[in-house]
Order: sequence, then C-alpha cells, then structure tokens
Amino acid sequence: MSTTLPPDAVGRAAKAEQVWRQYERFLRGRSILDVGADRCHLREHIDPGASYWGIGLGGNPDQEVDLEHGRLPFDDGAYDTVLCLDVLEHLANPHETFDELCRISRDVVIVSLPNPWADTYRVLRQGPYRDSLAIKYYGLPGTPPGDRHKWFFSASEARAFADTRASHNGYEVIEARSDAGRPRFLRHPLRWVCEWILFRHGVGVDDLYAGTQWFVLRRSQTDRGDVA
Repeated sequence: MSTTLPPDAVGRAAKAEQVWRQYERFLRGRSILDVGADRCHLREHIDPGASYWGIGLGGNPDQEVDLEHGRLPFDDGAYDTVLCLDVLEHLANPHETFDELCRISRDVVIVSLPNPWADTYRVLRQGPYRDSLAIKYYGLPGTPPGDRHKWFFSASEARAFADTRASHNGYEVIEARSDAGRPRFLRHPLRWVCEWILFRHGVGVDDLYAGTQWFVLRRSQTDRGDVA
C-alpha cells in the first residue's frame, strides 16, 4: 500500500537522488554511514556493491542514535564514506559531532550546511517563507516549531568551519560548492551599488545569495594509513 509522503519528506527523497548523482564516485562500492538519515532515502540509490547504514532520531533510521550525547557507537575508520547532510546546524555540539564523523570515516566525509544569512536576506527582500513563520527555523512563532536551527552563520563562516575542523582531524577539503544560481543583483547595477553602501566590507556575494554549502573532506594520505 503506497503512502503519500509529506512535502518535506518528498523533498528529502529528491535530495537523496541528487546526492547520489553528485557524489557517486565517493559512494559506489563503498561502506556508507548516513548520519541524520531520516527515512534512509539514499539507500534506494546505492549500487549493489555498496553497503549502507543510517542513524539518527526521527524518520525511520536503521539505528536510533542521539547525536548530542557522547561518542557515536562506531569504531575508528568503520566506514569508507560518512555523510552528514543538513544536520549539524540542528545540534548544540556541531564541533564534536563533526570530529566524530572524521573519526569514523576511513576516507571521505561529506557535509552540507545551510546559509542562514541568505535565508534571512531573502525574507527581508521578498517576504516570509510562510505566513506563520517569518524566518524559517529562526523565528519565534507563538507555538513551538517542529524543527529549528541552533546556529546562525554565513557561507564564509561555514567554509571556515569546515576547513578548520578538517585540518584538526587530519583531513582536507577537496571540494566545496554551494547551491546557488546567478545573483539577480549582477543584472541590476543599482542594486549592487545599494548593497555595497549598506553592508560592511567583507560581506560577499555568497554570504547574501548562496544556498546550501557542500563540503567533501578526504583523510590525508598519512592519516589514511593509520586507520585500520
């Protein structure tokens, strides 16, 4: 019997397919740990030679794990590739959890983070995401929200975070990209001038317009040899 998924779940299912297409070379034939896996949508796309395990709270993961309490229950280097997509911003301990992702991975870690600055700027320019919540995940609605973020950061801060934690754990960021189209203001010089006047020096185009930030980390050759 088929079940109609809520819009958020449909979006996550489509995103899982996009993740497979974008990062197949880091997933095909590998052991994969999906941290914050929700309904484990990615499992539907992996090849027969790969193995998949999804953890988290909520949805229907293979294993329920509270990411905010202690070490994750896996050995060092237990998986070839570890994913953590749109999860860290929900946690009180993103630095510790990021370090755990690196500990558990034998080779590659893939992380995505939102760009709250761009979300907020879009609200200021275009209006709320929906009437009941002025700024998605960051507003203060009259009733408790079903979900929220605990960190507010820019695209450049997300990159600095990924670079710093990667280096701390013996990794390097080998790919960094963002979900973003061509900023409209590039087609409107007057808007560019207004923003140049309004915002402090150092606020970049990505900070105001870029979407989700994606980072691929690879363990350094020296540290890779240290992992059993």
